[in-house]
Amino acid sequence: MVPSGHQPEGAGGGFLLTIPATHTMTDKAIIWDYDGTIADTQAVNFTITKKIMHRLMGMRSEEYSALASLENYISATKRAMNWRELYRDEFKMSEESIDEAGALWTEYQLDESSETIFYDGIEDAIRSLARFPSLIFSQNSRTKIAQVLERKNLRRCFLDIIGYEELSSAHQKPAPDGLLLCLDRLGPSNSRHVFFIGDHETDTLCGHRANMALRERRAGARIINIAALYGSKGSISGWQIKPDHIAESTQEIVRIIES
Repeated sequence: MVPSGHQPEGAGGGFLLTIPATHTMTDKAIIWDYDGTIADTQAVNFTITKKIMHRLMGMRSEEYSALASLENYISATKRAMNWRELYRDEFKMSEESIDEAGALWTEYQLDESSETIFYDGIEDAIRSLARFPSLIFSQNSRTKIAQVLERKNLRRCFLDIIGYEELSSAHQKPAPDGLLLCLDRLGPSNSRHVFFIGDHETDTLCGHRANMALRERRAGARIINIAALYGSKGSISGWQIKPDHIAESTQEIVRIIES
């Protein structure tokens, strides 16, 4: 659960849109979450959050339980629906202060030199599914995501990256706006089954609300939620809305989509 700020891709100074050459006509498309689904970013996000809070709050930042340990931070992110709720509920920040913290995120993340860890098998899964039109929809920095994908030679597997900065605070997950924007970015296509892969209850709720909006529009597309539990090792027992599928390994994602 992380904020960022950057120009839209291809809108001057960003990364150019690269359409995978392997795409074929299909009725399927894929939208990937990033944190907790593709990359294990919990430790680095914890470090960056502590730095930002210390900059904004000074020594007071040490008083908050969510910053006392990585385990506490992970528990706090699971309780919150999105990063703004995390900052509001755990750090008692005003909306103005949350905006200030969000503006600092990309600066600190780009300064972070630690290697981004991908989940076992996820690179193979992404490449295996690259024949389907694919995007990333994240609350992280699109700049950082694009850089990491370039280093791993995976950037060409995705049509676009939708980041936090393209949505106002009122339209962040679990609001459906981000997924609907992803569908717009897919453009005119035959895609009717759009798989959304995410690790958090917020992702599934976002997909559910997007389907409600699509039904109201009488659109032909449908979001199919896949809960990626291989990173959190968690359970969906307490989730308000259940996903269509559960993937307890990266290989299961491929099996679900191809079947």
